Amino acid sequence: MSQNTVFHQIVKLIPRSEFQSWVTMYDGDKGVRTLDCWTWFGSLLFSQLSRHDSIRAIERVFCHDDRFIKKMGFSPVCRSTLADANRLRPIAILEKVFAYSLNRARTLIPRANGFRFNGNVLALDSTTIELCLELCPWARFHHGKGAAKLHTAIDLAGDLPQFTVITDGRVHDVKAAKKYLHFEPDTTVVFDRAYVDYAFLNDLNKQGVFFVTRMKSNCRFRVVECRETNRTRGHICDQIIRLKSQRGQLYDDVLRRVSYNDPDTGKRLVFLTNRFDLATQTICDLYKARWKVELFFRTMKQHLRIKKFLGTSVNAVKAQILAALITYLLVQMIRYSMKIRISIPETMAVLATMLLLKEPLIRLLGDLPRTTRYPPDLQLLLPM
Repeated sequence: MSQNTVFHQIVKLIPRSEFQSWVTMYDGDKGVRTLDCWTWFGSLLFSQLSRHDSIRAIERVFCHDDRFIKKMGFSPVCRSTLADANRLRPIAILEKVFAYSLNRARTLIPRANGFRFNGNVLALDSTTIELCLELCPWARFHHGKGAAKLHTAIDLAGDLPQFTVITDGRVHDVKAAKKYLHFEPDTTVVFDRAYVDYAFLNDLNKQGVFFVTRMKSNCRFRVVECRETNRTRGHICDQIIRLKSQRGQLYDDVLRRVSYNDPDTGKRLVFLTNRFDLATQTICDLYKARWKVELFFRTMKQHLRIKKFLGTSVNAVKAQILAALITYLLVQMIRYSMKIRISIPETMAVLATMLLLKEPLIRLLGDLPRTTRYPPDLQLLLPM
């Protein structure tokens, strides 16, 4: 039997020495007397893994002089001290933890992960996280509501969030993309019509970044060339076009327009892309794979704690969202390193239930033992 709890085995995925170097870099423990940054991070991580969104519940676990808590390097937690830490500790420390976890998870992605494509493909999108406007006046959204926005892009090969940008709910997707996002050349980015800004598309094209998106219904264009298509597969047309509208002039190159009739739904979809080398069906499949980012957001909202927050300040909200993203990456690291077959939600459910149990992770998450429903030696005894 393992001598460490499940929680301890997960915490060890983040080296304490690396974490302390980031704390030193940003003076995270400057003036701290009781609750250091390592305990602050551990309490946020425990909240996500155990699905507890109450400071009182975290205090109950960390306040006891338990040798297993001490073994992980955590000190006792007081409610007021944890609330102050969420409000004041540098968010940059958690951003470093996120970057470290992402790099580790990338090295563990299995080759056969259900997505085959020559090159890096990202699905870009954002999700709105509702907040109470009375408690978070900085997060004014619309119609008297409060919200924050999480902008990210998912690597379709590994289902990993590649970055995180957290803004208030009023920031439009395109404005956030222009201001904060940068993609490596030869990357293919897939996004919906909320990001269709011709100046933004032109910048991506100039940077050597490929994109696949939906065309707006009011887009005006002229056809430069028509390519052959297979209408039996739903490919209505494959054209090379130039934009004609005043805003379309902001994009100073040709585009590829692909019209596709989805056989499953009967819906007609029109795509715009600057990839001229891919087959028509591949363009359609790339946009269909964009749904993975929606599944990621659903997992975040249903299985991690980003609906009820431990604090109301900007710093506290961002810290909890980052802790949720780090937890997601750690769970992916466990799944990839152990080559387990169960889904992410099922993995999180098992970890939440067994968090303080002293069992090896591979035993909890491995294949279930086979059972025979009807033993061969079972005999049916009939009354005489």
